[in-house]
Amino acid sequence: MLSHFARRWLAGLGVVGALVAASAAPASAAADPFEVIAQDMLATADSFGFAYISAQPTDWEHPHQFGRTTLDMDYSGISAFAVLVQPGEGWGWACETSDKVVHCETELAESDTPWLGIQAAGLPTATPGQSGQLKFAMTSGGHTVRTTSTVTIAERVDLQTASEVTVSGAPGSLVGTPATVRNGGEATIRGAVLVMGGDYLFQYAGNFSNCQLIDTAGTRCTFDEELEPGKSYRLSAALPFQLHKDARTGANLLSTSRWWTKDDWELVSRDFPQDGEPGTGTRLRLVEDSGVSSLGRQTDPDETNNFTQISVKVTGDQLADLRAEGATASGEKDDVVQVQPSFTNLGPAMLEYYGEPVFRVTIPEGTTAVEVSFDCQPYTSDDEWDQWNAKWGEPGAREYACLATETPKGVKNLYNFGLRIDDVVADASGAVSVRLAGDPNSENDSAKIVINPTNAGGGNGDGGTGGGDGGPLPVTGASTGLYAGIGGLLLAAGIGGYLLAKRRRTRFVA
Repeated sequence: MLSHFARRWLAGLGVVGALVAASAAPASAAADPFEVIAQDMLATADSFGFAYISAQPTDWEHPHQFGRTTLDMDYSGISAFAVLVQPGEGWGWACETSDKVVHCETELAESDTPWLGIQAAGLPTATPGQSGQLKFAMTSGGHTVRTTSTVTIAERVDLQTASEVTVSGAPGSLVGTPATVRNGGEATIRGAVLVMGGDYLFQYAGNFSNCQLIDTAGTRCTFDEELEPGKSYRLSAALPFQLHKDARTGANLLSTSRWWTKDDWELVSRDFPQDGEPGTGTRLRLVEDSGVSSLGRQTDPDETNNFTQISVKVTGDQLADLRAEGATASGEKDDVVQVQPSFTNLGPAMLEYYGEPVFRVTIPEGTTAVEVSFDCQPYTSDDEWDQWNAKWGEPGAREYACLATETPKGVKNLYNFGLRIDDVVADASGAVSVRLAGDPNSENDSAKIVINPTNAGGGNGDGGTGGGDGGPLPVTGASTGLYAGIGGLLLAAGIGGYLLAKRRRTRFVA
């Protein structure tokens, strides 16, 4: 099972807005204790370009401790066509501007590394092709490290696509996944890049020569066709994705697709580690969809309509039987006793990451929950369940609902609770239950938590402690399959960039 923090972090993927791209900046000199990383930007006369500035130690065996850190950003090199705008306050920095230099200061905790999001806004008089440099100087621990990034005014274009698509298939089957794109601007768009991927239970399985596997789950396809203003285009063939053979009938998996201009993609994907080779088959093309109505660089500043959420509905007759398992404990008044209620997936299907309250815990009478699994939140009703902004791990509630990550057949999910005994009551009981649409066996969906039982084995609904089928393996480490799919989710989820790692650089979520 994932750590509590990792599971909560996964839930937060649904609201990720922008993931940072790899830096285009040169590395610092080896003698410097840290390097400053700055992205290049594309902007237009009426829109912003966005970038992150960050720093990382150059010696990870003896990492530099940043502590009090300052950052000076000189935008005189772009002042003829753009102005520098940065969030500053509220991002942990205090900033002020003087004579085209923005000076920022922050105090970082031990092992923290500095980062800051900035924007370059093109002036109304800016014209495509204008370019200049931003200069950065970061000072920490008596060391000053400098770098630059380039800001370029690009031609504004507007790629548009459908906001939602639904596909379906049985476990193990190939599912053709469509994608469409429209040129909603006034300029011809010279080619495009499509990135599609998501849940690791739904992986790219094609062989197109202009498509390349990304991070084991998704794909990136590059198109050279010109997209004329006002016209819509579709793929010459649907992209084949394969559903995992253990996928659960009734599951609704999430995949995504995102369109980029070639120049925007080139900017965000610099230094991106390519995981797979291009296919050896025919070339996937963009063809005009008749049923739907400069030579400089191009950028698409309106990213809100470039993104499609793909719902993948699993059909067939392969279900998952979840068995609830209770717990027992004994103690005196004011003792804090530990219990581990759980559920086991008896299969045959895998339980996918499940964002609804699949596991419920009612606290036994005479006790108070003072320690709560961080993947559980106080529960009142489904209408008030919120997996994104909940009070995870909050003590004191009488009932809790908990998340479940990917759970293959035979795997047990444990939830840790510390219960303070306020009143010693014999056989004080609470309840645990699982609830999953399509679960074929309702008789094992509930069990008990018993404090100070008067007989042994009071933790299950049948009086036992559970653990049939030879004793399922509890999940105590990261789910390999889950992490295999995280990269795909990250690749397609953000509208501003990618979470990348190179030379152990930290990347950030905006």
